[in-house]
Amino acid sequence: MKITRFRMLICLLILCGLMAGFASTAFAAPNLHWETEQVYYDNQGRLIIAGYFYNNGTRTITWVNWQKMDVYFRQQNTNWWLQASGIFNDLNLTLYPGESRRWTFRITNVDYAYFDYWNVKWNVNYQYH
Repeated sequence: MKITRFRMLICLLILCGLMAGFASTAFAAPNLHWETEQVYYDNQGRLIIAGYFYNNGTRTITWVNWQKMDVYFRQQNTNWWLQASGIFNDLNLTLYPGESRRWTFRITNVDYAYFDYWNVKWNVNYQYH
């Protein structure tokens, strides 16, 4: 009887260890976030999108393959409209978990438009290890 209980205890401990291992693997996920802080036109007429990348995952981000941004404007008493869109390729960016880095994107050949509000929607594809 004692041997059976001992074997059951060992099996239970092994099962708990496997579950903890799978859970830690599942939680070891990369996650790169972009936060836009400012949108404005510079003196050359380029649309500037300033903000920062933040690695809120548990893996190191080693490279950004591409970052797509859609910039929407709105004036008082109007609906949102898509003012500009850009895809930025091959960003040399390394971020360890919890780190952030400021970045500025410039979109050229954009018509000037007055705006009261802006909204930047983004999508990113990146590498990690």
